[in-house]
Amino acid sequence: ARTRFAPSPTGYMHIGNLRTALYEYLIAKSSGGDFLLRIEDTDQKRYVEGATDIIYSTLKTVGMNWDEGPDIGGNYGPYIQSERKPIYAEYAHKLVELGGAHYCFCAPKEEAEDDEAEENAVPAKFQDPCKRLSLEEARAKIAAGEPYTIRQTINKKGKSHFHDEVYGDIEIDYDDLDEGVLLKTDGFPTYNFANVIDDHLMAITHVVRGNEYISSTPK
Repeated sequence: ARTRFAPSPTGYMHIGNLRTALYEYLIAKSSGGDFLLRIEDTDQKRYVEGATDIIYSTLKTVGMNWDEGPDIGGNYGPYIQSERKPIYAEYAHKLVELGGAHYCFCAPKEEAEDDEAEENAVPAKFQDPCKRLSLEEARAKIAAGEPYTIRQTINKKGKSHFHDEVYGDIEIDYDDLDEGVLLKTDGFPTYNFANVIDDHLMAITHVVRGNEYISSTPK
């Protein structure tokens, strides 16, 4: 197994964080696998000075040493999300070309989706008028200097299915999903977008996180 503890330095580490890290660590080590540390600092507005150092020192104090991470490197770095911005941009624009996302010029809506807690709330479904723009029209707006976000496009009818080791098989209607922002106007990804790209590229096999993320998993 390959697991990751991926805290955000938007506050000081607490016992709940450490509990999650312990599960990640034990799952990896019970199979002779790797435990990664990844710093998810895409929410720059809520960054707390010194929070990252506390994460390092707390894990080391309890003997939960990581096999790959920002300070020791590894084959899947960088391990700090703010250093991976070009990777997210590449995938976001690629997703637009594939029809899985679109350029959105409704900038004020983005403010409600900036932080992790807001992103995982169940929002009122947003009917994005920018979805009707052709790719050529959208690119012309971008070339003219208009600020934009990249927003997920959910066209499918039917249900999303996934398996959770605790809750079992879960299905959610695609119609219930909000087409959230993937890339913000400042070029930083939202939490859900960066998280799934990094887990894929870093070959993570098991993810342990709170049940508040069940609603965002189908996206």
